[in-house]
Amino acid sequence: MAKKRAKVGFVGLGLMGTPMATNLVKAGFPLQVWNRAADKAEALAAIGATRTVTATDAARGADFVIVMVADDAALDSVLFGESGLSRGLKRGAVLVNCSTTSPAMSYRAATALRSISVRYLEAPVMRSVQAAREGKLQMLIGGSREDFAKAEAVLRIMASDIHYIGEIGKATTMKITLNLLAAAMAQGYAEFFVLARKTGIPFETMMEVLHVSPVDSQLFRSAEQTVVNPGGRPNFYLKHLLKDVNLAMDLAKQMEVPVPLTAGVRQMLVAAKNLGRGDEDFGTMLELMAQWAGVPLRG
Repeated sequence: MAKKRAKVGFVGLGLMGTPMATNLVKAGFPLQVWNRAADKAEALAAIGATRTVTATDAARGADFVIVMVADDAALDSVLFGESGLSRGLKRGAVLVNCSTTSPAMSYRAATALRSISVRYLEAPVMRSVQAAREGKLQMLIGGSREDFAKAEAVLRIMASDIHYIGEIGKATTMKITLNLLAAAMAQGYAEFFVLARKTGIPFETMMEVLHVSPVDSQLFRSAEQTVVNPGGRPNFYLKHLLKDVNLAMDLAKQMEVPVPLTAGVRQMLVAAKNLGRGDEDFGTMLELMAQWAGVPLRG
């Protein structure tokens, strides 16, 4: 007799959440989904997911509940607000937070859920929307190894590379610091581009040299698409990168660690958001730098 699949709830069907949830349905997990904007659940309902009226309903009877929302406030609301997940979670369920939130929020969520006999894992993810579609995300785990072992079969459907980082707070800290690095790299690429471009070096030559240099990276190759393939869908909203950089700045302040480069990059992100470009990705930083430097992005 085939082993019965665990029932899974999924809340938060944005850029990353939708393909993650889609892979769970395709893998045969009974999935009940909820999103604040209800229309985003329609595609999942069409392939077999159960669309629920509230987050509470998405949690009812589920062995595992995956959450993929924007920030601390959204997580707090979806967990503990009116019609929140905590009202429907059963004893022994494992709540997996794939959002990038603060360590403090993880501590609070884990403590509150423990009081109702629900386990908590933080599992922020890395990589692109395409990686989410392919089930090849990178996932960082914080929490108990026992809870991770319980949830691993579900998590492996969404992520090809999973790293156990340590106790609650450690995985979110790792993700925040990685995004700090990504923001600095995006700004560095933009400055490399405009300075080389201003001197008249052809774009093709710049890329030829970069791609075989010691500093090449997948992030730089993604930034290149801003030039060669304009108008593509964002992989990661700029406003969310700013949120993560703010979390890194807060953490650095708490730990009394100087982060002068991050402080400068934050100014670029704030400027881009204030120009109404928060729903674009980090390619916007390149476009703004090109505009301010007076160099063409293309041609």
